[in-house]
Amino acid sequence: MGSNEVVVPTERIEEWIDSVKPRRILVQAPLGLRNAIPLIINVLDRRGVEAYVSMSPTWGGCDVAVREARDIDADGIIHVGHTQFLASHPLPILFIEGWYSDPEPLLRLAPKVVELLRGYSKVGLGATVQWTTHLSKFADELRNAGFSVLIGAQEGIRIIHSGQVLGCDYSSLKSVEGNVDCFVVIGSVFHALGAGLVSDRRVLSVEPESQRATWMDDMVRKIYSQRYANIRRFKESRRIGIIVSVKPGQMHLGLARKLKSLLERHGYDADILITDEVSEPLIMESRYDAYVNTACPRLSIEDQARFSKPLLLPSEVMVAIGRLKWEEIIGKKIYLSLSLPEV
Repeated sequence: MGSNEVVVPTERIEEWIDSVKPRRILVQAPLGLRNAIPLIINVLDRRGVEAYVSMSPTWGGCDVAVREARDIDADGIIHVGHTQFLASHPLPILFIEGWYSDPEPLLRLAPKVVELLRGYSKVGLGATVQWTTHLSKFADELRNAGFSVLIGAQEGIRIIHSGQVLGCDYSSLKSVEGNVDCFVVIGSVFHALGAGLVSDRRVLSVEPESQRATWMDDMVRKIYSQRYANIRRFKESRRIGIIVSVKPGQMHLGLARKLKSLLERHGYDADILITDEVSEPLIMESRYDAYVNTACPRLSIEDQARFSKPLLLPSEVMVAIGRLKWEEIIGKKIYLSLSLPEV
């Protein structure tokens, strides 16, 4: 993660403890932000709260360890690194964004970004939540270089900070898309690639920790090529597994049922598969020729290379059965949507 420290708002933790009055708490953080856990445990210990640490991976605000907390009879969860994804949870959860304290790694990249943006005049800015507190400073650097800069708006329950992007939600960028020539997405290639898949504007990835800035064009084209190849392979399959995740923010059982009905009407044998993690043994060792993914949409983008069998998104299924054309998916920029497109 580099040397940039994560901000742990001890005052918020104290206020939350006063409100919830827990006796036992589960602390959860992704691998890159687990250096914040000892600071949180110190606060809990000082207040006499029993603290446990989840060692399971977490991929977003959609992946909160509710079942683990219930199994140990915890009164709540402190979740680091993401913002609230669902409108409500079955037990109290404090979301701590894990903002990076030092803007210098980002500001140091400004000259390189300015050079890469030559030829554009209107730029849209977005960032992972860890960098949203420094977006305005970076925007000023670009404005001082002569660019018109717009920061994406707060859109819906999942996007609670201006310019915030999630791996599956780019509504903040879409809110300014019609008024910019290109986007700059700060944080990781993962998030910038997602923006490139849902926008017809060019996307520049800016990674402060590695000091890299890269246009996403080639990577987006490569993904499109790979996805179309998997759609063609899916067409030749007959036994289909429709994957449903039990993670709180990834369960789409109603969608899976619709897909099962649709596939069976088009001559496929389809079963609904329930799982927590979409793993290689699940894909490789079962009886199915291909799969449909109703869990995290990014599994079909980043993880497809690990699997020898196609793992299609719902919109891609519509192409496979002839209800949509591939060009329509690309044109509508509905790539990461977990709903059935209207036809």
